[in-house]
Amino acid sequence: MQRVVPQYFIGMLILGGLLIGCASQQTQPDPEVQKLIAKAESGDTEAQFKLGAAYDYGKGVRSDGNEAKKWYRKAAEAGHAEAQNSLGSGYQADKQYEEAIIWYEKAAKQNHALATNNLGYLHDLGLGVPKDRQKGYALYLRAAELGWAESMFNLGQMYGSGQLGQADMVKGCMWAIRALKYSKHGRVKEQAAGTVKYCKQTLSTEDYKKAEQDANSWSPQSALR
Repeated sequence: MQRVVPQYFIGMLILGGLLIGCASQQTQPDPEVQKLIAKAESGDTEAQFKLGAAYDYGKGVRSDGNEAKKWYRKAAEAGHAEAQNSLGSGYQADKQYEEAIIWYEKAAKQNHALATNNLGYLHDLGLGVPKDRQKGYALYLRAAELGWAESMFNLGQMYGSGQLGQADMVKGCMWAIRALKYSKHGRVKEQAAGTVKYCKQTLSTEDYKKAEQDANSWSPQSALR
């Protein structure tokens, strides 16, 4: 079964950012972006990240991949985890996986859930590193513990398809139920719902009940704060 591709990576491909560069027609930054530029130039790392995102998506300013990358990098080098993940996503979209790993690792060390999931994805598929399913599993598990529903779904796929040894449909369904519970909307929720439906149809009543009970007896760390 296929792994879910990192969500932010897909967003960049569709919307045009560092790499596709779908240009906005706007030639001058709007007043809010001008304020953001001033803050970013003064060294405000949050403003640097937001400015990178503005250039990335063409929000209030003409889309400019080079400017997006420049401001993401400034914030990332200052330790901004979200910027580190965004920079890593850009490198991943450009298939510069070794560079992506560097930035994902930095963000993951700060418990950034999406970066941890993305790092797991690269290890799982062997992109930029030797393929290591166990390493991918460990990173997906960590991201799931941080509340990332996509990682919960990925874990379910690994168990259900036997990529960790013998297939374990009960554990696979358990993780799918968790993914459905903690995903808010979109592709992951739809895929998790489809998997849970399949589980109900294929597992015995006893096995499905166990999967459901195990799923509901657990909460990610983010839900416990």
